[in-house]
This record gives sequence, C-alpha cells and structure tokens, in this order.
Amino acid sequence: MMTNRQAIDPSYRHKRGAFPALCAGTAFATALLSVPAYAQNADESAEGEAIVVSGYRYLSEDTSGTTGLPVPIEKVPQSISLISEDFLDATDVRSLGDVAQYTPGALFDGNPGGTSSIVKLRGFAAGNAIDGLNVGALDFEPDFATIERLEIVKGPTSVVYGAANPGGIINQVTKGADAGTPSHIELLGGSWDRWRVEGQVASGLDAAGTVHVIGIAAHEEAGSFMQRVNSAKTVLYAGIDADLSPGLSAYLHGGYERYRRTSFDGIPTLPDGSPAPVGRSFFIGSGDFELVTPVARVNGGLDWEASDALSVSLKVNYLRSNTTGESGFGFGLEDNGDFFLAVNNITKSVTKAFSAGLSTVYKLDDVGLTDSFITVAANYQHYDTKQAGTIPDMPQGDVANIFDGVDAIEALFNTRTYPGIFDYSLNRRLRYFTLSSQASIKVAEPLTLLGGISWAKPDVSKQSGAGPWQDFSGDSQTSLRLAATLEPIAGLNLYASYSESFQPQLFIDAAGDVLPPLSGEQYEVGVKYVSPDRRLLLTGAIFDVRQANQARYDQTIDLIDRYVPVGKVRHRGLELQAVGEIVKGWQVNAGLAILDPTIRKDDDATLIGKTVTFLPKSTASLYTSYAFGGGAFVGGGVRYVDSVKTDIDRTTRDLPSYVLADASAGYDFDRFRVQVNVKNIFDKHYFVNNYQTLFYGNVVGEPRSVTVSLRANF
Repeated sequence: MMTNRQAIDPSYRHKRGAFPALCAGTAFATALLSVPAYAQNADESAEGEAIVVSGYRYLSEDTSGTTGLPVPIEKVPQSISLISEDFLDATDVRSLGDVAQYTPGALFDGNPGGTSSIVKLRGFAAGNAIDGLNVGALDFEPDFATIERLEIVKGPTSVVYGAANPGGIINQVTKGADAGTPSHIELLGGSWDRWRVEGQVASGLDAAGTVHVIGIAAHEEAGSFMQRVNSAKTVLYAGIDADLSPGLSAYLHGGYERYRRTSFDGIPTLPDGSPAPVGRSFFIGSGDFELVTPVARVNGGLDWEASDALSVSLKVNYLRSNTTGESGFGFGLEDNGDFFLAVNNITKSVTKAFSAGLSTVYKLDDVGLTDSFITVAANYQHYDTKQAGTIPDMPQGDVANIFDGVDAIEALFNTRTYPGIFDYSLNRRLRYFTLSSQASIKVAEPLTLLGGISWAKPDVSKQSGAGPWQDFSGDSQTSLRLAATLEPIAGLNLYASYSESFQPQLFIDAAGDVLPPLSGEQYEVGVKYVSPDRRLLLTGAIFDVRQANQARYDQTIDLIDRYVPVGKVRHRGLELQAVGEIVKGWQVNAGLAILDPTIRKDDDATLIGKTVTFLPKSTASLYTSYAFGGGAFVGGGVRYVDSVKTDIDRTTRDLPSYVLADASAGYDFDRFRVQVNVKNIFDKHYFVNNYQTLFYGNVVGEPRSVTVSLRANF
C-alpha cells in the first residue's frame, strides 16, 4: 500500500556501538557451558516435552524451501532463526515487529500507516515468503494462528529467489495437519478492552491416516492506550494434507482474513528532534478514519520421492489484498505547537502476488559421493499493485496546534471535503523468472563444499497517474553462492560463505531517470552446534554485507518523490543465538547482535565513512521459561534496542535506547491451560520511527499491558 509518506530519507550517522547486552551474552555462555552436563541427562529429558517455549522441537524441520538446501539447519552455511508456534504462544507476540525484537539480527523498523510491521535484517529491508515462495511486501499484519513457524534467513537469497534484498527473508510456514495436530478453543482478554476467541479443529479423514484436515477461526477486537484508536480482525483458514501414495504427498492451504484499524501514523517531533510535549495517549487523526484490508490467499504443494536418489517438489502460492479508507497524519511541528495536517483517502490499494516453484534434488550417493547432492530449480514470481486515492481539501485550513488538544485536532480533520485537491494513482508490475542450481559435495569426511548459481530475468514497470508505463527492468542478472562447511565433531559445524544479491528499484532521480538496481554481496563466517538429542542449537556468525545504489530521498518534484543512489554501504556485524532446552523443563531463546553500517563509496565525499541513520548498533533479547512438575510454568523476557542516531551531523536528537521486560505464568491441568502475560512490566516510555526521518515524527511504544488466556484442548 502507498503509505502517507514515501519520502524516505536514510541519512547517515557515525557512532561507536556499545556492548550492553550482558544478560543475552550471559545466557548464551550459560547455554554453551551447559551442553556437556545436559548431554548426560539426554535420555531423561527425552521422556517428555516441556510445553512453553519448545523451540527445540523445530531444529529438525526442513528449511530447504527458503535456502534451497535439503540439509539440517545446523549444516546450512547461513544464519537462520526459527520461531516456533509454542514461542509465539508463550510470549503473546502479535506482530512481526514483536518477533523481530526477540530475534538477533532483526530490527523492528516501524509500522507506516498502521498497516504492517517493517522488519530489517542486518540493516536491510527483509523479503517476505509464504511456504518458501516470495510474496513481496505485505499490506497487513499476519495472524499467527495460521502459522506453524517462522524461518528468518539472514543474508542474500538471490541464488534461490533471483531478485532479493541482501538482508534476507522471513518465511511463514503455514499450518498443516497430521495425526498429532490438536484441536482447541481459546479465550483471551487483556488491557484496553482487548478480547479474542480462537478455535482450531484437526482430524483425519480416513482409517489409514493418510489424509488430515485442519480448520481455524479467530476473531479479535481491541482498543488502545491511544485515544480514539481501535482495531478488529477476523481469520478463517483451512487446509488438507495428504499422503497420496508411497513417496507422494500434497497439501492445500488457504484462508480469508479481514483487518480493520483506526489509522494512526505517529506524532511529529519538535525541530530539534525532541518529542512533542504531549502524553502517550495523544492522538493525531480522526476516530472516524479507518483502514480496512481483506486478504485472500491459497497455497499448495506436491512432493514426490521418485527414487532413493531423486525427489521433485512443486509449489504454488496466490495472495490478494486491498486496503481502503481514510488516513490522517501530521508533520512539520514547530516550537509554538503549529503543525501541518493532511488526509489521504485510499480508494484502492490492491496487491496481487502469484508465485510458483519447481525444484529437484538428486543425491550423489550412488556415484560414490556420500551426503552430496545437486539441486535444480525454476521460480516464477508475478507481483502487481494498483493504488489510487484522493487528497481532500481542508476548507478550515491545514494548520493545527498541538496544544489545542485531541478534540480540536480531530474536529479539524473532520472538515475535509471531496472531491478534493487532486487524485493520484500508481500501478506497478513486477515479474521475475529465475533458474538456479546448487551443488553440495562432501569432499572429505569433515569437509563439504557448496556452489550455487542463478540466472534471473526481471520485468519491472511502473505507471504514475495517466502517464506512460516506465520500464525499470534492467538487464538479466547472475548471482553466485559459495561456501565451505567443516564438521570436526558430530553436531559442530564451522562455515564460511560468499553470496550475492540484486533487486531492481522503482525509484527515479530528479532528472526522471531510473535508479540502477540494488546489488549486494556478503561474506560470512560462522559456527553452529546442535546437541546430540537436537534440543539445543547454538549459533554464532560474523558478516560483512556490501550494497550499492541504495535509494536515499532527495526531493519532491510535481508531487513525485525523487531519490539519489548511495554509492555503497557496508554493514558489518556479529550475531549470537541460543535456542532450545538447557535442562529438562528449562528453555531459552537468547540473542545478541552488533551492527556497524557505514557508507564506503558515494559521489558526495562528505558522506564517506559516515554511519547509516535510524539503525541501532546493538540489540539483544532473552526469553526463558521453566516448567515445574505438576503443570505450573513461568517465563520472562528482556528486549534491548540501542539508541538511534537521527541525523548525520547530530543536528537532531537521537532516539534513546530502551529495555523492555516481559513475563508470563500459567498452569496446565487436564486438557486446560490458563496463562497470564505481562508486557513492558516497568512501563518504559520509548519511541519507534516509521519513515527514517523525524519530519513526520515517531510512534510511541506500547505501555505496560496484561493478557489472560484460557485454552482447552480436545
């Protein structure tokens, strides 16, 4: 969806990062030191599973849909974070932004227009995929009731997807059904009149247990700590998973979701970057302005084990969303309280995404190459957006004063009249066809070499208003991937990798010329250790990502934003993560990330050596839980985000760092579970920026909140 402000201004900063995340680092070290002791009790731990944050259950999951490599997660020469359904339930996270704050290397970069979270990986925008197929930008916040797990793959993925950003991709694995899938009903209530009803039914359809179905329905409504703001969503979902014959399986999942929320886009800051002198509940907009987004999606796949050596996979995915409604926002706050306001009446914001992928894996054991294979894949992506709207007239003026209060500002918004000052429309067509191949060869017992190459032909065009279509395609692109993995002892893997990325851009400069495509390359070295019983995974990675031609906002000409390409930026960093069960009943998800984003090349010599703005240099998180005997369990978490520089020359104030603490507790009895979650226990006042500029201000972070849920399994 076209947000209210597309004038993204990624200006730059220079600041040496701190290393304050002692708690996450200590948890990582504790987990590492606990491995030998835990291994001695492996048999005892295997007798039962803890029920809170059972991340270890997903360490054996197949991530080949996003990596293109049919190997266990610890053998993939790339940093990957798995977010399980149990972790989502335990923490009561509600958005991809919440998930990012518990994932090393991921950054919550705001929620422009209040539609969906923007997540960055290693400082670059993340791609989005569903069941391993790219779906482009999301215009909604996915409901996690339909998600089995999230796979957050960091680093370039162009060898798999063709056009892709260098930061990585977030893959949503949709829920399927098998013999162990439970049925349940859940009731939830919480702060600001939040309530939710959710039901899930799963069953087998035949006596042989080869066909299983699942159905999910949920409805949620909530107010907000901000005046006038409320939301509602309805989710319907169904799926069928079948073993059609020995070696042949298929699935078909689909659903309908409808999201409604009061539009809110933040509070402008004073000229020096200071927060506006108003309370957290202050609202700029109108309670009558709502954005509505219906979403329809369907995805399916067919997997065929043709022989012991050859397997074939076919996947398809379709998603359609359309956001409509009015959105009010303010900008340009002055010291006397005056600021400008505007309304965007979105009459259409349609996104259609279709993708299909065919891949084959051929194992080379029969030719004497044990644990070696070759993959060949073809992917097609078709992504269209159609956006239209009206900027209405403001007959009583477009200047308000923040000291007049919420009611007076809302009344001024409500004076807007139509047909308006002008109409706008923007259409985009993106089509990518990608051919790729990867070969993984175990050249000696401890050493495996990986090589991959892809060829992609983009077809990208854009139309503004009634003007002609502009071609942004550029030339076809070839991307490489090289890696070496060494396994000196079972479960311990050391790796080094190189990978490339490219992404056509839909921006023009002041002269009307198309910006060159983004091009990136990454060098990464890392280590992974998985415990013998696969209940604990430790990951460490050092990376160096370099990207050329990143768009930076320049000016607006004839109501069209113009950009200039930054010559080259370099993001270097460190990521550590521990996820799984340390001893029976005690589970942990801990992470630490250090980031150094720097401009290395640019036509403007004054920018060289400066650090990219609006990127925290360090983040850390820890969530741990313990299940007592008898059904009781407790959990707690900490999230840390470093301060954010807002101007290259420090002419405006930094966004301050913040630490958020969360807790949960509950009890399981018979088929029931009761759980209490408290977020932001100490009621920390913090801010998140939406648009990489202070001109439009910041969004206030959510204060302390409480939820209580009751679930019954049957």
